[in-house]
Amino acid sequence: MNNRHTATLVLLIALAGFLVSTPFEDTFFGGLVASGCSAALIGGLADWFAVTALFRRPLGIPWRTAIIPRNRERIFEALVSMVKEELLSRETLKEQLNRYDLTEPIFAHLLGEGRKAEQPLGDMLAGMSTLLRDRKVKDVLEEAARSLLSGLPLWPVLADSVEWALDSGKAGRLIDVAVGELETLVRHPLVKGELARLVRETRSAYESGMRRRRFFDDLVIGLAGKTPETQLVDSAAAFLDGFRKTGDPQRLRLEAQIRRWVDELRSDPQRQREVEAWKATLIQRLELGPLLTELLEDQTGRSGDDHPRWLKLLRSRLERLLTELRHDRERRQALDEMLKVHLFRWIDERHEEIGKLVQENLQSISDEKLVELIESKAGNDLQMIRINGAVVGGLAGMLLHLATLWLP
Repeated sequence: MNNRHTATLVLLIALAGFLVSTPFEDTFFGGLVASGCSAALIGGLADWFAVTALFRRPLGIPWRTAIIPRNRERIFEALVSMVKEELLSRETLKEQLNRYDLTEPIFAHLLGEGRKAEQPLGDMLAGMSTLLRDRKVKDVLEEAARSLLSGLPLWPVLADSVEWALDSGKAGRLIDVAVGELETLVRHPLVKGELARLVRETRSAYESGMRRRRFFDDLVIGLAGKTPETQLVDSAAAFLDGFRKTGDPQRLRLEAQIRRWVDELRSDPQRQREVEAWKATLIQRLELGPLLTELLEDQTGRSGDDHPRWLKLLRSRLERLLTELRHDRERRQALDEMLKVHLFRWIDERHEEIGKLVQENLQSISDEKLVELIESKAGNDLQMIRINGAVVGGLAGMLLHLATLWLP
């Protein structure tokens, strides 16, 4: 039995007690019971009116009733402010993010952890040229390729290629691919799981065992219709989706930043040395012999719808580099700090979107839905007011009756 039924039962008992004891109110016990039951009935009815007036218009009375629907905008403003300024404030988000290594979900995504094993890409290419079977020939080709790549400056080619891609619109495809990968990363179960844990810890620290805060947290989540981590993921995905649109300000700023980087690469010797140093490191790490072999095999043996085998080799090399980076504590920490700098900047710039998102979800809720939601969360506790009113009223009525008997 819930508290609503209990409160109604208490009123019925008080009414029955009053009706039964009224004929005997001239006696001591009859008067005591009649006074207690009448006071309990009055107190219970008064508190029924008060509780009902929070949500509806009891007895059709419009004055000072339906308090929650009447003040829904003020309630929504308070909820939005609480979420934006307390539960998910800039400082809280940054503090919680600082506790985690953001590179872990990135490596897990790029290295394919948690996914089902990929199917074979096709049959092995049949046949190899006699030339490629000779180890000495492959060694000569590898040395020649390494010498050629080392002697060619990379930065002019890189600057011209990036500039051409921007001018011809080809860079848009690369941006779309990058955005798609980032969206996949954002929606990765590991990312969502980390966000869920962050939200739980933030709620626990904020609530600190206080029932009022826990009630409002449950209310906000219920009104939003989505879990906080889902809202954060959807917000991040919506932000990334803006980069897909050609005229979007975010995409234009990104392209402008790339152009500035190209200009710096053309004019800044330090930038040029950094690119050449990166190229030298890459050449030393890559095993050019197997790479050349795979490329030539692809040209001589590829048929049908098979994927290029050089792409498989390149992917394996990148996976090796990522694995090395994953186990390099200093470089991984530097990457984590860089990610957090940009993420914190994004939080500062887009934090108002949290309030707008909550406000939009709240505005879609009708008065009836709002009343139903609050009643489902707190209605059972509010019915205790009716029970307490009847009990306290009954005790007060009996005490007053005794006082009238004892007073001269």
